[in-house]
Amino acid sequence: MLRLWMVALLLLAGITAGCGDDDKNISFNSSKEIVLYSELDNKFTEDLLQEFNKEHKGKVTARAIYEIKQGEADPDVVLAEQRTLNGLWLQGRLQAVPVAAGKSLPAKLRHKDNLWYGIFYDPAVLLVNQQFARTVGQSRLHSWQDLENIENLRIAMENLSDSNSTQNFLGAFADAKGETTSLNYLWNINRFVEKYAKFPFTPVRITAVGDADVAITRQSYVFKYLESKFPAYVVFPKEGTPVNLYGTGVFKNCNKVEYASDLVEWLLTDEKVQAVSQADATGYMFFFPSGGEAPDMDKLWLNQSYLTQREQEALTNRWLGRVRFSK
Repeated sequence: MLRLWMVALLLLAGITAGCGDDDKNISFNSSKEIVLYSELDNKFTEDLLQEFNKEHKGKVTARAIYEIKQGEADPDVVLAEQRTLNGLWLQGRLQAVPVAAGKSLPAKLRHKDNLWYGIFYDPAVLLVNQQFARTVGQSRLHSWQDLENIENLRIAMENLSDSNSTQNFLGAFADAKGETTSLNYLWNINRFVEKYAKFPFTPVRITAVGDADVAITRQSYVFKYLESKFPAYVVFPKEGTPVNLYGTGVFKNCNKVEYASDLVEWLLTDEKVQAVSQADATGYMFFFPSGGEAPDMDKLWLNQSYLTQREQEALTNRWLGRVRFSK
């Protein structure tokens, strides 16, 4: 009987010693998991996290959600457009997380109190039908101003009141040029827009088939088509262009800040992020491009003044009244 008790005690001691060992012997569990809320394409997000989890195997794992339901606790990290990040900041739902790489970002690409950091951007571009360009000459299509000076031009673009992306375009344009100047410009080219599109890919499609001469669109909408014999090409306006800025931050209720910071730092600096973006043909541009030059910040127009829903709706309503329905 005594021998049986001795065996039991030895087994118990071995189990206890195993549980008290270093973290290197502990497999993934809920305490080593962080949850990312993403507004980006599901495939791109999942591909990013697959690479992150490979590199951090044994330390932390990340999984994504694509909706925060009302009444549920916030996740740990957010990856979203600037408008969402600013909304979370105004609601007091983000916490300051100093990240070394964040200090290298220009001031307008990060929150002043380290609540969020910009990672990449999606620029507004001009998609020009190649046959039309051969007719009028490519040298006449390099800027926003050029769109005002070609008679009988046919422009395809989304209705600017339909989505966060289009409203952000309007806000960024107004920030860069001034509200009055920007609305006057949009009114001036309004005569060339036969019908404002409801869906983001409609301007791309009708420009490609020749039913429009130029589309005002996003690089992310056309990037995947440009490697084939696409009958249109992209122009980045020489004076600059509105951009959708995407960034990351950590939710205030996150109690795994060390692991969340690992993900934030990785998104900001790791070359695998850009490699995945390229492989998925997202068209996103990075502020610290691998093997390339950083962008000219003066040519990246950000929406920095119309951050609240009330401010954005007021600007959108002024566009609707002075431009959209002014014909």
